[in-house]
Amino acid sequence: MKPARTALAVLALVVLALTGCSSRGATDDRTPLARPLTTAEADRAALARFSTYRRGTGDVTMTIPYRGSTVTLTGRVDWRRHLGYAELHSDTTPPARELIQWNASTVATRPQWTGGLPQLPPEDAWQAHRLTPHTSPIDAALLLLLGLGSDRPDNAQLLARSSARWIKEDHVGTTPVTLIAGPGTSGPGTDPNRPGNTRYWIDHEGGLLRFSARAGGETRWMTADLPRHGTAALPSPVPALGES
Repeated sequence: MKPARTALAVLALVVLALTGCSSRGATDDRTPLARPLTTAEADRAALARFSTYRRGTGDVTMTIPYRGSTVTLTGRVDWRRHLGYAELHSDTTPPARELIQWNASTVATRPQWTGGLPQLPPEDAWQAHRLTPHTSPIDAALLLLLGLGSDRPDNAQLLARSSARWIKEDHVGTTPVTLIAGPGTSGPGTDPNRPGNTRYWIDHEGGLLRFSARAGGETRWMTADLPRHGTAALPSPVPALGES
């Protein structure tokens, strides 16, 4: 019988599958101070993705390492509808910008965008393609953002017994948070005490305020900030996006 996995462990597996990343080399947080989660920490970690889902829609800012540069995503995600809407811009010379909408299977883009994130997207000039997360770090990041919401809490008891680790007490802005390394993978040749390629900054109520994941072949991490203030609902999907 295969051991039960928590939702956070499943998300760690998704990171590995999307980025082709080995768990080796992802141990920069495996310090003498890192330790297993306490019961209270596991309880809060179990609520992280559920608290995001309960918010419905939230603002997101994410930095994504990409081919030696950094792409910044600024927009909103609806974790119940599995839908995102954002502007992407790179730090290349000249910088590239585009407007995007995406769901769990497809991303629609409007290249050469210069107008910020409008409340209602323009109706024309959209191009759509299927997400290719195995070959595109940006597509992998889009899919991971949608995966940060879950319609039920995780299993706190399994988390406490997993390779998830407390790293340190920290702050996101002025909010106190606990930094937790998500569970690693299990199987032949793996270290059961080795944390995975995901990091969660969780407040004292179980709210997820920041998330990081290691992209395949990258020494840097993609990092998303999820402020908890209210935000506007997402506009309806543009026709080019279709249905998820």
